[in-house]
Amino acid sequence: MTLESVARKDFRDALRSRWLLGLTLFFSLIIGGSTALFFGVLLKGAGANSESLFGLTTAPGGLFSFSYAGMLGFILALIALVTAHGSLIDERESGTMKLLLSLPNSRRDVVFGKLVGRTLVVIISMLVGFVIALFAMLFTGGQVMFTSYAGQVALSGLLATAFVSIGIWLSATAESQRQALFSTIGLYFIFAVLWSTVATGVPRLLNWALDKVPGVEQLAAEQIVLMRLFIKYLNPLRAYETLVAQLYGSAVAARLFKAGLGEQLLIQPVLKESIPFYLSGPFILAVLLAWIVVPPLLGYWTFKRVDL
Repeated sequence: MTLESVARKDFRDALRSRWLLGLTLFFSLIIGGSTALFFGVLLKGAGANSESLFGLTTAPGGLFSFSYAGMLGFILALIALVTAHGSLIDERESGTMKLLLSLPNSRRDVVFGKLVGRTLVVIISMLVGFVIALFAMLFTGGQVMFTSYAGQVALSGLLATAFVSIGIWLSATAESQRQALFSTIGLYFIFAVLWSTVATGVPRLLNWALDKVPGVEQLAAEQIVLMRLFIKYLNPLRAYETLVAQLYGSAVAARLFKAGLGEQLLIQPVLKESIPFYLSGPFILAVLLAWIVVPPLLGYWTFKRVDL
């Protein structure tokens, strides 16, 4: 067996356990169903296009903002983590890992084969949901911005792969199923809830530290906002959200989406003049790709040293 064989076996196991079927039905309802409801009931006729749902929605004055991509990102990340977090530790605890490694498989084949297999399970089910959403738009008269929509589907695939990679990493480093489960819940909580606090707190902490150093000036207000945005988009969920937003609008609007009104007034002129490289689309895309590459490498580095 090889990496390909491990991935194929993992995918067949998902078929036999109907895990793939369940995920496909779930994404069909979430992505396809919500799109059909939006274009079939809530928004009809002229002006109904894919940007209406998948782009940014901001009320006048910035009092309310909604991102369908942001909501979908939270769901995709959770499903990908749940799908991948037990992939290795389950086999270790059941004893089938030794059988798997008794065949001509290396530990590298197992780690990266599991990554490929679980990624296929999530992405195939997700794609079915996006295809249903596409037909829902077409049949209800909605105008599809095909280039932006294809870009969004591709970015959604990258986000799903990133969180499968994180799940594989957790599974490879955990010592028990319970530890893998709690690590998964904790990490998801950090990405989904706590990251904004970190992004706000780090510049303030740095300013507090600078204030203690004689002769050193604190960060200016613009620098604080830029640092906060930089930290914010190190989060794969936020990186995905802003990259999708950029497909349907300007880069400046995408970076400042969900920023406070004061922050927008302060930093918008700066970004309109020139977007720093660490807030540019290619850099944020590189951040998202790094979340795909680094976690499984860390997981493999740990797993190859584990005494099974």
